Amino acid sequence: MMTSSSTVESNSLIRLATYLATRREALFINWQMACKVEPALKGVARLSRQEFTSNVPLMLTMLEQRLLGQDQEVQVSLLAADHGLHRWQKGYTLAELSMEMQYLGRLLLEELRVFWQLYPSTDSRLMTSVYEHFAAFNNQISTGSVGQYAELHRIAASSRVEALEKALAELNEASLQRNELLRHSSHDLRGGFGAIEGAASLLEMGIESEQERKQMLEMLLRNLTNCRLLVTQLMDLARLEAGQESLNIQPVDAGLLLTNLVVGYQPLANKNGLLLKADGPASLVVECDPVHLQRIIQNLVLNALKYTPTGWVAVFWTRENEDYWLVSIQDSGPGLPTKAGWCAQTVGPTAHVSGLCSPHKGEGLGLSIVKGLCELLRANLEIESKPGEGTLFRIRLAIRWQP
Repeated sequence: MMTSSSTVESNSLIRLATYLATRREALFINWQMACKVEPALKGVARLSRQEFTSNVPLMLTMLEQRLLGQDQEVQVSLLAADHGLHRWQKGYTLAELSMEMQYLGRLLLEELRVFWQLYPSTDSRLMTSVYEHFAAFNNQISTGSVGQYAELHRIAASSRVEALEKALAELNEASLQRNELLRHSSHDLRGGFGAIEGAASLLEMGIESEQERKQMLEMLLRNLTNCRLLVTQLMDLARLEAGQESLNIQPVDAGLLLTNLVVGYQPLANKNGLLLKADGPASLVVECDPVHLQRIIQNLVLNALKYTPTGWVAVFWTRENEDYWLVSIQDSGPGLPTKAGWCAQTVGPTAHVSGLCSPHKGEGLGLSIVKGLCELLRANLEIESKPGEGTLFRIRLAIRWQP
């Protein structure tokens, strides 16, 4: 049977719990006002009343239950952690969250002081115990919310470190690929100049056979052409990487430009025994740099004609919608070598790389120039390739240029 002392204590705790329940609305108003006038708490202005109070009403209910002898410690910790998550999602800083919780703790202790003034007959030992409950509660909700926020911050920081490490690895890989590209180009140049030097020496020595003399002249001309192309590509790539390529955006009939370009390469296609097809509207007026556009298509068509042993090369263009148009170059060649046997890659201002393709030997400079020019024109370059089945280059460009 409950003693008189226990009954008095129980009644006092019930009275306190009831008082806190009646003061809850005023507590929330005072808490929100205190936070709003605090210059350091900028995030409060972005929250509605319901968002601001978050899980605090439930936590106060559990405090009241705890005063009545019902253990709610675990539930309070979970609610506090959820409050910290909410503030993280709303863009609070850790300092803002900590200050906000301090204001709540002070106001709770102030309510306890007012209660004691209203009921001075409350046993002092009981009030000391209640103060300890309040202090523990304040500590629990503060550490729970701030701790959750700090953990989220740690996870985000870890993710940023991983992203930076990934970006650094990609930069290192790009640097290695560039060095390999230049090494191959230097090797090709040395080989070309070596062939030129050999042919020139034989011509200087004198060749009696007219056929041999003609062969040496053809070798000399062929290697001079290849070396000139390599040097030109190296200079183009250097200008792109240095940001020295300028844009001359103007209305361009892409249909006419592409049609003429394909017609111009028909003799080379016929010489290589390939079918070169063109398919697209005769007229397609867009805003673009005609020189850079032509360089992109030339590089891709020439590579396709050069590395496709038999079959066909197709150039297709169309208006995709009101904002974009497409041009594609596809071949039935050997495809781009890749370990997986298939690759898909996207390059451009909004691109997401889904795989990496290694260019044909000797083709790397041309493809690097194409990628650089696509970025300059804010175009997306999509590459799909499968060894033995060919390669598709799809370029998406804006119809109207946005400065």
